[in-house]
Amino acid sequence: MRNRIMLRAGLALALVAGAAAATGTAATAAPDGGREVRAVDATVITEVTPVGYKVIGLAIEYDGIVRLGRTDIDEGSFDVQVTLTRPGADPRTGARTVLDAYTTNAPALADRQRPGRYLVLELDETDPLAAGTYNQTFTRFYDLAGAYEVTQVADVVAPSQTLPADPRPVVNSGVRNPVVDDYAAGSFATPAVTLPYRLFTPQTRPGRQYPLVVTLHGHGESGSDNVAQIAGNQISVAFADPDRQAGQPAYVLSPQAAQAAPGAGGWWRPETQAAVVDLVRATIAANPAIDPDRVYLTGLSMGSYGSWALLPEHEGLFAGALLVCGAGDDAAAVATLGDFPIWAVHSADDAIVRYDAPGSDFRIFTALEAAGVPVTWSEWPGTAPDRDQEAYAADARARAAATGSRHLFTTFPAGTTPLFSHGSWIPTYTNDTILDWLFAQRRASGV
Repeated sequence: MRNRIMLRAGLALALVAGAAAATGTAATAAPDGGREVRAVDATVITEVTPVGYKVIGLAIEYDGIVRLGRTDIDEGSFDVQVTLTRPGADPRTGARTVLDAYTTNAPALADRQRPGRYLVLELDETDPLAAGTYNQTFTRFYDLAGAYEVTQVADVVAPSQTLPADPRPVVNSGVRNPVVDDYAAGSFATPAVTLPYRLFTPQTRPGRQYPLVVTLHGHGESGSDNVAQIAGNQISVAFADPDRQAGQPAYVLSPQAAQAAPGAGGWWRPETQAAVVDLVRATIAANPAIDPDRVYLTGLSMGSYGSWALLPEHEGLFAGALLVCGAGDDAAAVATLGDFPIWAVHSADDAIVRYDAPGSDFRIFTALEAAGVPVTWSEWPGTAPDRDQEAYAADARARAAATGSRHLFTTFPAGTTPLFSHGSWIPTYTNDTILDWLFAQRRASGV
């Protein structure tokens, strides 16, 4: 799976609300159709990468068509500066690294240069100031509108047109969050709980039915912004990714739990678990194109806790589950989930949810195996190249098929989880083989 999810839409979300005016007058360009074209604005382009929400591009907009033919644009012709502000802290200011530059006809990354009103600068997602979020107990979003300014510091010369250097910067007024912006926003209320949620709807064809993936986010993405649960990490957008949708179109339902102390609220709360079940049933009823025999559940950290809690009573609603670094009730799991397909993943050195803590998913799978349920165990480094990790997963899947096992458990050895020891979801949702296994599951009978 690509580590970059190419983003497509442009709905202004709460996380980027508020426009900032461009500074001064913009740089000029050589004549187009007898007049000069001028840079009039800029738009930030974001992406939910495996390690979080990042700014990966900046599209400079002109008031006419820029035609540079096949001329290669020197990335050093543009200087990009960013100022990230957050309450109670000094602004973070610095330069971004430009990796590529080309003209195109939309404020989006492209695979080749073509005439258009935009000049896109691809930015290095590993830059220290690439992040669009920060952590303050929970995931918070920088207001990116007006945070970026770009200055053309050298001429861009082509046979048909020249864009002259100009010392006056252009400030971005807009932000595009492709894929994230393709989700519809909603709110689901029960007598006890109100759940904000996002629903991604695939391109459907008459007479066909499609899977539904239900995602339960971690503690850090709790809140009421109705954004963090899909933009904080890849648990949801991995399934809405255009490449995956091209081969396995599916609905993706992502509710958001309210903020609370760990263990005291969120998906740990029985009323919230019940609201999730009601929301899933309501979503299926409202969308006849959803196949009720292909409804999948995935949760990470707190979301995995919530999944382990609701599955024993409601496993008949789902066809399979992918659970990451969580815990539950091993006795309830053994009593009810012996035939229910689950692939669980956990880092051996997880410092937040201990790998071998009472009720951990490792302990649950150990209990299932002790009860006579076949379990397929696997282990590989979460920092291995994607191709290697998918090969390891394919081996685990093949061994499970050979033994009739519907339960697979993967361990990331100590020191091999990207970013930090609890982040075992980072290599999980980029592993196409694991996601393909989930989509291969079907519910045995209706409920």
